[in-house]
Amino acid sequence: MKTIPFLLLLVSTTAFSQSLLWKVSGNGLKQPSYLFGTYHILKDSYLKQNPKVKSAYEGAEGVVVETEIDSSAMLSMAMRGLMLNTSLNKLLSEADYKLVADEFRERTGYDLALFNQMKPIVTATMLSLAYTQKQSDTLSTFTGLPIDLYFASDGRKRQKAVNTLETMEEQMSFLFDHDPVEKQAQQLVEMVKGKADMYEMSKSVTDLYLKQDLQGMWKLNEKHSSSFGDMTYLIDERNHNWMKRIPALLAVRPTFVAVGALHLPGPNGLIELLKKEGYKVEPM
Repeated sequence: MKTIPFLLLLVSTTAFSQSLLWKVSGNGLKQPSYLFGTYHILKDSYLKQNPKVKSAYEGAEGVVVETEIDSSAMLSMAMRGLMLNTSLNKLLSEADYKLVADEFRERTGYDLALFNQMKPIVTATMLSLAYTQKQSDTLSTFTGLPIDLYFASDGRKRQKAVNTLETMEEQMSFLFDHDPVEKQAQQLVEMVKGKADMYEMSKSVTDLYLKQDLQGMWKLNEKHSSSFGDMTYLIDERNHNWMKRIPALLAVRPTFVAVGALHLPGPNGLIELLKKEGYKVEPM
């Protein structure tokens, strides 16, 4: 999903393996844990055609996901997405605002004026999701809960220990506050002007994911990353933050870690970062 993840050069040879599931062992672990790359809009019936992932998840005593929705924090999160001292029509030229407004209405059905006080990254995220859903008819064959939500909710039903790698507030801080709104606005315009690339990427990433072609997804993301502004922080910085928490979670019990697939490959991907910590990480 392009909200979106961008990575840089230099990938180890192991990341060329066509696998979304990786076994993590060694470094003092008594039993292996597993690292799985998810696709956030994929539904959980996908597991029926991927028995290795299903088996790894069911055999784990703990589950780790990126974050979970905290209903008590929804209001504060909504407030974080607001611009109180400016608006999108002030951040953009009249021509650029019209360009974005026309595209936004066509793809989402909403008048951009309704989101004029929202930070541009909110609008960009909505557009990105619209592009992905339009190009992802294949995903409609899958049913159930979004797969990340399934792992957390089903994990609790199975009395597994469920943990998150970041709070909802931490995740929203990365999304809403990392870049100034002026930069977000320009990235939004770049996204709309480059919508052909967005369509290509959205369609291709689904096909690559279902082929479990992690390296293909990495290459595709690298190819398109420069078109929409530098947002490597959504991957790299979060991965390094997560590595402050993952080893302790793996040490307690065999754990199934489910995060967006583009968090796995690359020099700052979780596969390489785990290896640097002394773990053996193998494709399944």
